[in-house]
Amino acid sequence: MKKLIMKMIFILITLLLINGCSNNNTDKQKEMNNNQTEDTPKNTKPPKKDPIQEQLKKMALTEKIGQMIIAGFDGITVNTNTQTLINEYKLGGLILYQTNVKDAAQLVNLTNEIKTTNTKNKIPLFISVDQEGGRVNRMPTSIINTPSARIIGNKNDEKYAYSIGRVIANELKAFGFNTDFAPVLDIQSNPNNAVIGDRSFGSDSSVVSKLGVSMMKGISSGNIIPVVKHFPGHGDTSVDSHLELPLVQNDLTRLKKVELVPFDNAFKNHADMVMVAHILVQKIDPNFPASMSKTIITDLLRNQYGFGGVVISDDITMGAIAKHYKLKDAAVRAINAGSDIILVGHGMDNVATVYNSIYSAVTNHTISEETINKSVYRILTLKHKYHLNNNKISPVNVSNLNNQITKTISNAPVPTADNPKYKLLLNIATKAKEGSIINSDFHLKSTTIDEVRESWGKEDKREYVDAAKGTYCTYSKKNVVVAYNEGQQLFEIRSYDPNLKVLTIDDIKNYFGSPKADVKTSNKEEIISYTVGTNTLKFVFPLGTQNLYLDHYSIYKE
Repeated sequence: MKKLIMKMIFILITLLLINGCSNNNTDKQKEMNNNQTEDTPKNTKPPKKDPIQEQLKKMALTEKIGQMIIAGFDGITVNTNTQTLINEYKLGGLILYQTNVKDAAQLVNLTNEIKTTNTKNKIPLFISVDQEGGRVNRMPTSIINTPSARIIGNKNDEKYAYSIGRVIANELKAFGFNTDFAPVLDIQSNPNNAVIGDRSFGSDSSVVSKLGVSMMKGISSGNIIPVVKHFPGHGDTSVDSHLELPLVQNDLTRLKKVELVPFDNAFKNHADMVMVAHILVQKIDPNFPASMSKTIITDLLRNQYGFGGVVISDDITMGAIAKHYKLKDAAVRAINAGSDIILVGHGMDNVATVYNSIYSAVTNHTISEETINKSVYRILTLKHKYHLNNNKISPVNVSNLNNQITKTISNAPVPTADNPKYKLLLNIATKAKEGSIINSDFHLKSTTIDEVRESWGKEDKREYVDAAKGTYCTYSKKNVVVAYNEGQQLFEIRSYDPNLKVLTIDDIKNYFGSPKADVKTSNKEEIISYTVGTNTLKFVFPLGTQNLYLDHYSIYKE
């Protein structure tokens, strides 16, 4: 009996243990199931869409190609041609030159007109300009100019370069621009290079590198897109690419040690856009200029230096290209080489040629649509980054803006807006744009000598100058000399106004920037000259004193 009871107890315990294990396993399974349920999201969210990619998908091929062109235009208002560029070609942007600028109020009206015209389009425009300071100055004459890169280079102060970049951004923003083709990162390694010259910070690659990048950052800090130029370096040339194709004999080893140093630094500091030069670097690509070279743009710029931003060609209508290539072929080759944007500085017909050639090349598969898409993606990304828009701007307070500029360059003796010297300089600059001088209402090419005589009477002195192929007439009481050609039209007007004698050569250079020419003559004179529109402005200073004071100046048309 005892054995039976013990057996029954054993069986009962065994059953209890089995049941406990079973429950335990069930609990563990429930726990595992619960854990799996907790790890798996109840509502799986789709991946976040790329807004730039979504925008790109909605664009027609014609719109994409338009984004890949920045063009110049004629006139100081939005005319029919400008409207066509914006609304029919749907261009990515416009570039303004000195010929598009009359005065501060007109420039504000023009950029506002451009934005208003573009409101029908979904994508804002690059409204761009070459504003380097010094002799490359597109601002109205009422705005004090910033110093040239060479003057900044001579100071060799990164903070100063940054502040100049920032104040340039402030003035550009005030006039409705959003893109500046500056700074110049070329090294002045060839003293015979006139096209770059004082546009360069200097001949030392480390100085150009640090100052150029500082200025780039200053421009960017003011929410203006800086465009570093002219890759892979235009400094060691002796030919002006506006007129002809320059040749560069340096190999890649030399370029990496010198010319490419500032660009490398800029790319490491997140440069947004780079302009490629029309120069033939024979030891890298003997067949095509840099702006059309896949070796230089894709292999060197993109792959070796890792640049992922926007690449733009220099103006494709320049002599370096126009004299050697058909425009339609050059545009297509530039895109296939790796350019994102073709700059067409001049000519409505040229814009049409570039646009149509790219469109045809895509439709016949010479350019892949993938290439177009990658370029437009980069363009849209940059516009989004800088928040480009069609918002109008208010009239510019010229006095306040000039005070900002003066403060920034305060260690240079720039006359302020309420200074008599400033008013005199402003008058000279304003009249020069009209083809006239301060103490006469006569104009180059539109006034004849008969009209002068009818207004002022017979001249006191008349002399034919064979070198100028014209006759010079002196009006002593008016302090004016006028020169006329065989057609009786005035081609030069000189002012000897006594008020000019308060101006020093430093006053002129600080207001107008670095001159395009500065020579000392056998007559013991120093003559500096500037290009103003289609005319030349020339100032003459007698030598012999420590401070050179202005004797006379003239406006003339060659």
